[in-house]
Amino acid sequence: MHSLVALLVVVSVFAVSFGNLVAGEVQHLRVSSVAELMRTTETVSTISPELMTVIHLDPEVYVLHDTYRINRSNLQIIASPGTKVILADHVNKPVVAIGSQEEVPSTTVESITISGVEIDGNKANQDFELDVDLPWIRNNGIDIRAAHRVVLDNVVVHDARSGGIVVSWGSSDIHVENSSFNDNFFDGVAYYDSERIYTTNTSMRNNQAAGISLDNDFRDSIFANCIVDGNGDVGIFMRFSQKIRFNGCAIQNSGSYAAFLSHDEGDNGVQDVVFSGCHFVNNNGGIKLASTDDNSKYNAVVSSVFRGNAQNGRLSIDDTEGAILHQSGNIVMP
Repeated sequence: MHSLVALLVVVSVFAVSFGNLVAGEVQHLRVSSVAELMRTTETVSTISPELMTVIHLDPEVYVLHDTYRINRSNLQIIASPGTKVILADHVNKPVVAIGSQEEVPSTTVESITISGVEIDGNKANQDFELDVDLPWIRNNGIDIRAAHRVVLDNVVVHDARSGGIVVSWGSSDIHVENSSFNDNFFDGVAYYDSERIYTTNTSMRNNQAAGISLDNDFRDSIFANCIVDGNGDVGIFMRFSQKIRFNGCAIQNSGSYAAFLSHDEGDNGVQDVVFSGCHFVNNNGGIKLASTDDNSKYNAVVSSVFRGNAQNGRLSIDDTEGAILHQSGNIVMP
């Protein structure tokens, strides 16, 4: 184990040699206690944001009494197997925040990586959905705002008081890989007002609302080989979104529709959304395109399998409200 003294020694070495460092060098910090972890938010500010800093987490349980905030660029957090970060009782804040938490972000961050960590939002022992100090912030497992080139790999987020992960405020080029967002109070993943988010080999299970929620001009993004299973409301909720692809995904056992596509109060619908090679199984309704052709166009489902979705009078594929859901090569079973 490395003590706080050891961490400070490492940082001191960096500080002494800082004048000799050049862009492209990598700084490494090792953490083995919650005090050390929270201190890194201060110590990395002494290192030029042009230099990549890598924080290595030893396999401990880190109980946070405040949000862990990443508000600088060029930072990696690499966790050893068995590392868990849990929000303490009654903190009522996000667990991890990437980017500005201003009401209207005035700065951006980029080149952030988090890998190998379990994040527990401890929803049973939180009191509110909103941050007690910043009421425009919801208490998500991971909250990403105005961030670019972010990678989340092998991350498990569960039991957040709001969503598992929420990406918003013009974020872009986000890669979510080999991860899971399960058992959260609202949605598993929610992406808003952002673009080029690539979500692959990821599960969204047993969230109380939707597995996936997309809205507010979300665009140019892909979900591939994902499992959306057992969510309390719809598997996928989508409106005001365009150029979205779902490739090889399984949407199953949803409390309502597998996928519900519609438009917002400003008649902004869904455009160029394609489901390809997906499985829709045992949902309370299959795909519902609840929109008109005026605001939702160029949407399709191809080479997909539907089974057990015709429940409570609902259809496996329902585009009866005016907009067309183009279909080709699907198999629809009872």
